[in-house]
Amino acid sequence: MNQFKRFYIFTGKGGVGKTTTALAFCRLLKEKNKKHLFVTLENNKLESETKSSSLAIKSAMELGISSEELELETSVKGYIAKKLGSETIAKWIVKTPFFQSLINMIPGFSYVIYLGYLLEKLINDPDLIIVLDSPSSGHALTMLEATKNFNKIFEGGVVYEDTKLMLETLIQKDFTHVNIITLPTLLAINEANELKETILSIDPNYAVGITCNNCLVGFDSDNHPEFLKNKIKNETTALNSSTDKTVKMIPHSLAKDTLDLTKDLVPSMESLV
Repeated sequence: MNQFKRFYIFTGKGGVGKTTTALAFCRLLKEKNKKHLFVTLENNKLESETKSSSLAIKSAMELGISSEELELETSVKGYIAKKLGSETIAKWIVKTPFFQSLINMIPGFSYVIYLGYLLEKLINDPDLIIVLDSPSSGHALTMLEATKNFNKIFEGGVVYEDTKLMLETLIQKDFTHVNIITLPTLLAINEANELKETILSIDPNYAVGITCNNCLVGFDSDNHPEFLKNKIKNETTALNSSTDKTVKMIPHSLAKDTLDLTKDLVPSMESLV
């Protein structure tokens, strides 16, 4: 098996199974006795109301997977407190209407805060592996794009230095891996290819892989009903059409709950390392 990276981003369109795949990957890490953290993002705006834990975090807890749901206000407070050396001042600043409006109005800045928070965790703990379950492909893309854009906008100062360090850290050899999860259909695979190209246009040093989930390709189809034979045929056509010939596959599972499903998927997770 290849050496594990430090930071894994699981992304893709809604409904492709990226959360379950990310949980299965964490289960692999747990079985390999790797220190890990499954992370989800609660929101990208400062909000006063507190929300209950997401289904993904509840599933992680049931699986015994270390997890954290990042909340923007807490992350922003931590960032400001570190820069100013005062948690009290940081709490006051975050509560001001001006600052809240500023954060909510600047596209992508919340994701820069989140990314900085996660990378600081990794830098401070060399044994930790973080698996980020990105809400959607757009969120993951914004996180990477915004960090680069803010670095270009600010020619000096705290934000410039922070984003510079973040970008340098992300593209270190064997540090970051973006797993684009998709389905074995022509449209879905084309969208995954486009997302991969866009991420590589941000920086060609990113390691990006495409994985088709819920595949029937490879199963013996001789005794299958006609509709399943046609599905396997369509999947094969879609996979062969991909411009990325390194697309990986996760086989279809008949498991009914998250516990059994992630267990079924663990062997396939070896290829996502």
